[in-house]
Amino acid sequence: MSVTTLKRIALVTMVLGYIGSLISGMPVFLQWLGKLSAPLFFYCMAWSLTKTSDKKAYFRRLYIASVAMAAFNLLMSVVAQKTGLVTAVTTNMFATLFASAFLVDLIEYANRHPKRRLKIWFTYIFYQVAVAGVWAGLYEIVEVPYAVLNFGSALLGSALTCEGALMYVLIGVLFYFTKEDKSKKRMILGYLGIFLVFFVNSAFGLWGRLFSLVGHDVLVALMEIMTGLVLWGASFRPIFDLSHMFHNDFQWMMIFALPLVLGCNEKLGFCKKKRKRDKLSPQFRKYFYYIFYPVHVYVLWFIGAVIMK
Repeated sequence: MSVTTLKRIALVTMVLGYIGSLISGMPVFLQWLGKLSAPLFFYCMAWSLTKTSDKKAYFRRLYIASVAMAAFNLLMSVVAQKTGLVTAVTTNMFATLFASAFLVDLIEYANRHPKRRLKIWFTYIFYQVAVAGVWAGLYEIVEVPYAVLNFGSALLGSALTCEGALMYVLIGVLFYFTKEDKSKKRMILGYLGIFLVFFVNSAFGLWGRLFSLVGHDVLVALMEIMTGLVLWGASFRPIFDLSHMFHNDFQWMMIFALPLVLGCNEKLGFCKKKRKRDKLSPQFRKYFYYIFYPVHVYVLWFIGAVIMK
């Protein structure tokens, strides 16, 4: 299976996932399928970072797309508020892809400069935690609108307040540094480790229970924001609540993306003969996903929030 084929599977599952989440009355299994898309896109991103001839241009596209979508989300949240709509679009996977790609680049940069490695990591970690701390404080105490904070998060390139937060960002980093391993052992073990974090949280609410015991609500909010885990209400629900696992917190279903990733090779999927007959320009292929993602999200949001309201 080529990277291009995998990206198309990710596209289909993404659409199905947003149909399930943005249009009321849709069966929940559509959202289950949607949980396959993010890991698949992260794997494709990992190969894009390797194959691209211009990393700076790739980073620039991701960053501009991230900020642009955050700005449009902010604009539409104002429109939703003025028109009395209950929901607005909050998703922005561009921000997560950028944060993950940036962290990959930072790791490689730090490895090339071992004498400055400690300073590089201290600066990066301090910056990310500071941004997340301010984000949590503004949201919980000052009650700054979510869309405003997400715009700031995209603008600042936050890896802890983007969609999916730290756990999603780490998936992209894991795929990048293990994708060329012949045995795929490191990839499998790393991915299973991330899966277990989500599964334990969903099934037992362990992390939420711990933080609710030792911290203030702001601390719980901060950890939820930084990890991307659902921590709220963990201490009030039964352990191994199947209803919760299958209807509320089912991020653990990303485990089913692993076989698809393992079945993928490094080939892009376009042979030379096919390229000659292909009427689609390289520029169209390059920007198609950047355009399709926000457009389809807002079309589905409009159907769910306006037409079928």
